[in-house]
Amino acid sequence: MRLKYTFLLGLALMEAMGLYAQSTPMRADLPSLYQHTLSNSPTVQRQQIQNRIAEAARQTARSQFDYILLSDLNASRSGYNLLTPDPRRAIVGSDIQTNDLSLSAQLQRSFRSGIRASIGTSYQRVADNYPLTVFNEEVGPFFANNAVSTSFSIVQPLFRGRGRDIVTANETIAEKGSESQQDNAAFITSGQLLNTVSSYWQYLGASESLVAYQQNESRIRDLLEVTEQLVAADKKPSGDLIQIRADLRDKERQTVLARQFLFAARQNLGRSLGLSATASENIGLPESPFPNVEEQMEIPALSALLETARQQRADLKALRILLEQQQTQLKLAKNNLKPQLDLRLFGSYGGSAMGNGVDRFFRALTNNEGRQVQLGAGLSFQFPLNNNLAEANLLQAQLQISDQQTLLSDQIRQIELNLSISYNNYLNSVQVVNKARQSLENYKTVFANEQFKFQQGLTTLLNLILMQERLTFSELDYIQARQQYAIALAQLRFETGALFNSRNLGATDQAIDASLFYSLPGNR
Repeated sequence: MRLKYTFLLGLALMEAMGLYAQSTPMRADLPSLYQHTLSNSPTVQRQQIQNRIAEAARQTARSQFDYILLSDLNASRSGYNLLTPDPRRAIVGSDIQTNDLSLSAQLQRSFRSGIRASIGTSYQRVADNYPLTVFNEEVGPFFANNAVSTSFSIVQPLFRGRGRDIVTANETIAEKGSESQQDNAAFITSGQLLNTVSSYWQYLGASESLVAYQQNESRIRDLLEVTEQLVAADKKPSGDLIQIRADLRDKERQTVLARQFLFAARQNLGRSLGLSATASENIGLPESPFPNVEEQMEIPALSALLETARQQRADLKALRILLEQQQTQLKLAKNNLKPQLDLRLFGSYGGSAMGNGVDRFFRALTNNEGRQVQLGAGLSFQFPLNNNLAEANLLQAQLQISDQQTLLSDQIRQIELNLSISYNNYLNSVQVVNKARQSLENYKTVFANEQFKFQQGLTTLLNLILMQERLTFSELDYIQARQQYAIALAQLRFETGALFNSRNLGATDQAIDASLFYSLPGNR
């Protein structure tokens, strides 16, 4: 019974913790959202997986230099039915039984210098029921003949496959592929972070727009209240109330639409963060304000930003590394045009011993009688006369380099164009923010004056409503201008490679500097 209550209590606590987690809104400040994107975005997680796949390819390339151990153990028993004229029938009968035991072990390795080496040892024990040795000595049946041999072999390529840079070419290619993947992953992560930052600015803009619509609706309600008082005092015609109520309904409609825009902006922000639809609804109110135009004291020249992009853009780094990878492939393809000529040095040492017992293994190595020593050298040559495969691989490698160089040049061209557009967009957004702010300040003054004149009967209701609309549109324009300015700033950082430029994907323990979202590249 106590166990049952404990189980139910645990379920209740888990449910309470789940409800608390759902009721606690997720912080919506840019540093937290930046970290959350690195931790939970499926796009970033997939790039982490791709990095691990590339690292596995590096390990595969390193495997060609692993030590390889070969071993073999065989035991057999065979019988041979002797021919009728065979004189051995008089000694052993109709057949000879033979027991055979063999054991071998060999260690091989290819070195990065190009040398291939192996060393091994073998042991064989043969015994049969014939009681005489080959020298007709009486030893009894199943008297074993033990043979031991130790050998080595060293192979040095002389043409094809010679040189450390050639031997390790595949390893270098895999390493370059891994490095390129890491830089490419950093660029894709940077794009995902740009989506998050842009979605946040849109979320903040939708939130402030909703406030503007609500304030507009509140002003109409205040106007309705004042007009009702003026109508009651016979200072305004009752027909004005109908027009104001109609305008109020229109403002309520705009507020409903603004709430829908805010909901969609919150969901899109959750999409960038890797959240579900339900989890996206738990995103809290935006905390990070729009960047201040006045804080940008100095705007770098376009030429300086272009140079920064050429140095920092992770996609350019990835393309340059791929070009280095293909140059390594070209070097390997040129080497494969050469014939295969290998110098082989080899040697062996062995011996034999008669008799049964474990000690016969060691006696076979130490006995002078039956000892065998061999040292030698050899050459092996191989060359396909047409050599079509090597020539085709060389041509393919040359074309791949040309294609990669074209791709790299075109990518630089595209970056320069995109950066020029983003730079011009940023400069224009600064002017738009300043103009929108000045317009808003003027409309606030005009609307305040129009309210006073309406109360004094010096202007019409239509003029007051018109000024009210212009003030609201001016507020919305100012919000939109600041939103576009913030997005232009983030886009400029992305185009220069200054939004994210690290091979270490995932969240970091270090605090994110907020100036990343509020300053131009080079001013941070």
